[in-house]
Amino acid sequence: MDKKRPLTERELQEIVDNLSDFDADIVDFADESEAEEEVIQYNVYDSESEQSAVEDSDCIHELENQGDEFFYIGKDEENVWKSTVSFTSKTRSKNIIKILPGSKGAAKTVSNHLESFYIFISNEMIDNIVTCTNLYIENKKQNFARDRDCKITSSTEIQALFGALYIIAVKKGNRVDVRELWSTDGTGMIRLRAAFSYRRFLFLLRDLQFDNINTRKGRQNIDKLAAIRDIYSDFVKNCMNNYIPGEFITIVEMLHPFPGRCGFVQYMPRKPAKYGIQIYALCDSRSYYTWNLEIYCGQQRDGPFQTSNKPFDIVRRLVDPLKNSKRNLTTDNYYRSYPLADYLLQNGLTLIGTI
Repeated sequence: MDKKRPLTERELQEIVDNLSDFDADIVDFADESEAEEEVIQYNVYDSESEQSAVEDSDCIHELENQGDEFFYIGKDEENVWKSTVSFTSKTRSKNIIKILPGSKGAAKTVSNHLESFYIFISNEMIDNIVTCTNLYIENKKQNFARDRDCKITSSTEIQALFGALYIIAVKKGNRVDVRELWSTDGTGMIRLRAAFSYRRFLFLLRDLQFDNINTRKGRQNIDKLAAIRDIYSDFVKNCMNNYIPGEFITIVEMLHPFPGRCGFVQYMPRKPAKYGIQIYALCDSRSYYTWNLEIYCGQQRDGPFQTSNKPFDIVRRLVDPLKNSKRNLTTDNYYRSYPLADYLLQNGLTLIGTI
């Protein structure tokens, strides 16, 4: 390895001169920064559209008086967009809501889970289910040798059936063999065995009815939802009558898994269930409460239940009870359109949609 040679006098002098020039540059830069306030400008466009500080000196001077606030210059190189909302501006009248969200009516006096259940599934609805189910059981009694194998049901038993379904769901047993749930070796559920046998449980599930089986065929000629139309309408009405949605609402699309026979089962490969009944729901964006919903059943036959399935019409029907409430609706790009935004604005609502 070569030994380091000492620097000559001339080399040392050159180093000293260079350091002096560097110090002078630093001093000049410091003086310039003290004399003029630095303004940081963020621009999302390319360098060809950039505007120099000299060319836009008036605009920069105006922004200097606003302190260290960040801003953006528009594509037209004239409009200035602030990155923070101005709190001194007056709220527009279309965004002022004078109704507080939350429970209303009978829901305000609820004190336990059972009372909450009856808010949505009322005793009248349960009585109607009992009547329709017993009518169906009576029509098939002749197919059973023993009457005890085809007994009519009661309101208490139907409520126990709903409770059993809740327990099974909570215990994540919806895909477990029913005989295992009623097992007596210590692995089953005692509460289920205390309510009824597993044979009775399956019998009630098979025969559960929500409408008059004797008149269903005539109603199905004009309504594909004839089998559940009454209880479905009552349930939606209860959802709407017991809650006031907040200022932000949204429309979501759900696919409820359904393995049974149905003329309007949908296949949606991007959904977890893939097969099921498609439901459009209007929900509160903050509490996730489902306030209104509509079941998609394809093209209805001519009659009072025939409706359009266009995105614009779906949104219009769901938000109709909330007209002129100054609320804001959020949708995805399937529903979002200029005609929809204009329609909502004319009816006291605003729209935010994905692009």
